[in-house]
Amino acid sequence: MSLSSVLSLEKIGSVGVLWLDRAEKYNALSSEVWEAIPDALDQFVADEAIKAVVLAGRGKHFCVGIDLIDSGLGHGDDAAPSEAVANLRQLEGTGRFQAAISSLAECALPVIAVIHGHCLGAGIDLISACDIRISSACANFSVRETRIGLVADVGTLQRLPKIISAGHMAELTYTGKDIGATRAEKIGLVNDVYDSFDAAYQAALSMASEIAANSTLAVRGSKFILRQSEDLTTEQSLLLNGMFTLMTSLKSNDLKESMAAFVARRPAKYTGS
Repeated sequence: MSLSSVLSLEKIGSVGVLWLDRAEKYNALSSEVWEAIPDALDQFVADEAIKAVVLAGRGKHFCVGIDLIDSGLGHGDDAAPSEAVANLRQLEGTGRFQAAISSLAECALPVIAVIHGHCLGAGIDLISACDIRISSACANFSVRETRIGLVADVGTLQRLPKIISAGHMAELTYTGKDIGATRAEKIGLVNDVYDSFDAAYQAALSMASEIAANSTLAVRGSKFILRQSEDLTTEQSLLLNGMFTLMTSLKSNDLKESMAAFVARRPAKYTGS
């Protein structure tokens, strides 16, 4: 099904696939693309049959970054009554872009990114907001903003340091250099590398299906605790974790089903309740 002319959604069993569908522009992020992403994710979350999401790009490249012409960002506002108002409007636009990327991190469902070809600039913002990253051998990655005179401001500088080490983060950010899939896997930017896009995509679908086979309550709850724990001390996270488990997992039909299945030596059939 189509959400817009630049994104398309696909359902494969319990997995929702969100396609960046602007192949002729190498999936550069125009304002239409990033404004559509939160709505696409909301559709998947609202569909009780969908348990995990895969993010992928049509065509030759995953995403070459922001579309500097059609993004709606960085343009002057001649209608603004003052430079101050123009700057505030620009900041609001950046905030909407940031929120669109953040919707991937905030999505209640796990999101797996499949990267092939170029993943540059805003492409790094996208994959940094995903839970898991899988790459084809042809992929290359770059925090490209530095090389074009910009400071990355849509999530890379906030999320990527939680994925890779400080030294690698500084190197990629300050140099703006390209790295290949082998280096990306070595530094922990991606989980696994496959020979081709098709192989990487199938691996992502397989992993998403494996996730979908588990209790939805448990998976969503685990993502919630992982996200909340980023800003909590260990003690605070443990308290939240204990309270959350007490109110949800321990009271769920899924836990009862898991125990019954174990006793009967059969696969569990979770209902997400």
